[in-house]
Amino acid sequence: MSNLNLFSELSRKIFHDLINPASAALNGIELLKYSLNEKEKHIINDETFQLLEKSIGKITAQIKFFRFCYSDPTIHQYEDIPINNLDSIINDYIYFTKHKISHRNDLKNFNNKYALILCNTILIFLSLLPFEAEIYYELIDEDALVIRIENPTGKINSEILKDLTLENSHNTVNIQVRYLQELTRIYEIDKKVISHANTDISITFSNRA
Repeated sequence: MSNLNLFSELSRKIFHDLINPASAALNGIELLKYSLNEKEKHIINDETFQLLEKSIGKITAQIKFFRFCYSDPTIHQYEDIPINNLDSIINDYIYFTKHKISHRNDLKNFNNKYALILCNTILIFLSLLPFEAEIYYELIDEDALVIRIENPTGKINSEILKDLTLENSHNTVNIQVRYLQELTRIYEIDKKVISHANTDISITFSNRA
């Protein structure tokens, strides 16, 4: 078993063990809200209750997102994931960040290998982009994934951007970028990063010719 497969097996078990109590807590909050009578409904607006609800929602979204990101990259690589399922995984996670994300409206399915690459790239963006940015992605003929970033402030983590432009992991410092590079190696996918003054960034992942 390779190191990556071992990591995927271990992470799948960890996230499986974590998601059950997190989901139970989130469901409990929802049940409590619906069970309150009129005199008790003011509790919903209580700052402590709202903080608890937000925190449980955030940790549940994070676990689901991480569980997908670090799932076995080889088992379903030739299958598609419905775009609605991918939207749910990504949007629930992005909701608790400063960024916005969108895609072409006509997308219906997404190749699983590109879905994993997309989600792992989003994880990198959270460290790459310190301020609010807009992320747009699209599949081109199912052979290439293009991610575009509008970063109005131009503020960026230059070390991570440098790592992203590297072809292999030998000189890569950021561990998340190294994991992404390992995915592209497994899938035989090329990566091209173009940055214009750090305000407009595009990353293209395409099947190796």
